[in-house]
Amino acid sequence: MSDALPEGACCASHPDTPASWMCARCGSFMCPGCERRTRPEARPMCPACWELRHQRIETNQGRSSGTALQTAGLVLGIIALVPMCVAVQLASLIVNIVALVRAKEPPASLVRWRPITGLALTAVGLILTLVTFLVGSA
Repeated sequence: MSDALPEGACCASHPDTPASWMCARCGSFMCPGCERRTRPEARPMCPACWELRHQRIETNQGRSSGTALQTAGLVLGIIALVPMCVAVQLASLIVNIVALVRAKEPPASLVRWRPITGLALTAVGLILTLVTFLVGSA
């Protein structure tokens, strides 16, 4: 039982059930069936706060993974400038196209300049590879 519950406190979702905890975020009372925890020793949250937390985590993970993909594409584009690195150039092409397609989807905070720059650098690298190949075979 929580040490701060008033006498006779009942679960907000189940009015007939005595509360065992108070939500660490909003202060709602909850029964053992309603409590949600990030880890066993953490203070519990009510289902509504848990859902809000879940939505925020998904939003933040979506942004960070999109940004990481765009950064990886840009780095691969820079490495793709080295002539005759065909495997890196192909990987850069794929990663930057995927990053560019994902930048069109929400969240709108993802910028498109990184994958576009990565594709442009990859194109320059492919041209340098072609010129190096043609000069070497002549």
